[in-house]
Amino acid sequence: MLPPVILDLRALAELATRGVELDFERLQLFGGSPMTDALASRVSFGNMGAETFVVYENERKQHALGVVQARQRKNHSEADITFIAPALYRNADAVTTWYRLLAEAARGLGALGCQRIYATVPYGNGAEQVFQQAGFVTFTREQIFFLDASGVRALRAAQTASKSVLAIRRLRKRDTWNVLRLYAAVTPRHVQSAEAMLTTEGVSGKPEDWWEYLNGTSYLIEDGGTLTGLARITRGRLATWVRFYLTPQAGAYAADVVAQTMSLISKTRTRPIYVAVRDYEGGIRAPLEAAGLALQLERSNMVKHTTVRVREPLPWLAPVLETSKTPAIHRTQRVREK
Repeated sequence: MLPPVILDLRALAELATRGVELDFERLQLFGGSPMTDALASRVSFGNMGAETFVVYENERKQHALGVVQARQRKNHSEADITFIAPALYRNADAVTTWYRLLAEAARGLGALGCQRIYATVPYGNGAEQVFQQAGFVTFTREQIFFLDASGVRALRAAQTASKSVLAIRRLRKRDTWNVLRLYAAVTPRHVQSAEAMLTTEGVSGKPEDWWEYLNGTSYLIEDGGTLTGLARITRGRLATWVRFYLTPQAGAYAADVVAQTMSLISKTRTRPIYVAVRDYEGGIRAPLEAAGLALQLERSNMVKHTTVRVREPLPWLAPVLETSKTPAIHRTQRVREK
């Protein structure tokens, strides 16, 4: 019988063209394939590869029902579901298979030390409902805006000298705490809790580790020396990805922020640009459309916790006075959280 790794790779090869790519950002920036991710995880490429989990029809492993992949985040006890097969529309039993795959991935990733599993799924095609039944919770939705290469070239050709009073500069290490305060101010509490950005669980302590796991460059937006926003720009081989974090005060000049950011990107490259806008960041949509970006798709950001805090009684010995003159020791209960 073939080794388990070879069997899993064979199953992945059979199902790779019948699944759903969920890591849209990395796919648009760098390309790749499920097989490449599976092989990379075997040759110590850091977080470039992905763990592969396969569900078979029986113990003989002759027929694979489905496969799911997840990539662990660098320096974090977290992982992202990146690929799952077969797609819901390709198999009448795909929903049941997805439940089994997601349960297997949760067990496997939990054994590797992952405390949270994230998934970003297309909105409105049934995938979100299946993930919810598998224990995932939607904590925000986001829209992806897109500007193709010809649009970027047009922006570059139309650039004029800016008279903006805004200052945009790269993030420095000493800015970390100001940026954390900015994140806390502009992000709803339930999203902060889901992303665990303001905790130190599994974080190395570097400023960039407070932000998303993909490599990127953060630019601070200042108005008269006051921090009013941040733009995180990730430049990939195939495209550029942008996220904005803007205070309500920055809404008055959001168009200027978008214009300067697009100018900053188009000065050095003419690859397509993607901008992710979450449902609580409504003030940026109109400026993006005015700059020529078009809405491409909507996604749901979801999370599942593999570990939870529990409260258990802790035996505690305490002196209690009785009617007699001799003190007695009684066992009482004190609750400890772990």
